[in-house]
Amino acid sequence: MKSINVNKLQSEVSKVIKECEKGETFSVMRYSDPVAYLVSKKEYEKLQHKDCEKCLSEIRKVAKMAKDNQKVS
Repeated sequence: MKSINVNKLQSEVSKVIKECEKGETFSVMRYSDPVAYLVSKKEYEKLQHKDCEKCLSEIRKVAKMAKDNQKVS
């Protein structure tokens, strides 16, 4: 997985999207904190599969904890 800050993403969005289409995953960072993930459509559809319900639940928990931690800072 690659990391990219928001400013760089804005200036290189076409390049990043092409890399996602090829299977690369990006962690989008703002002020050194991950705020989003970019994945290919194929990977996203895998996450939507019913067998991934537990994984998605865990991802939601982690995202909520990260959001709560940002509010405390």
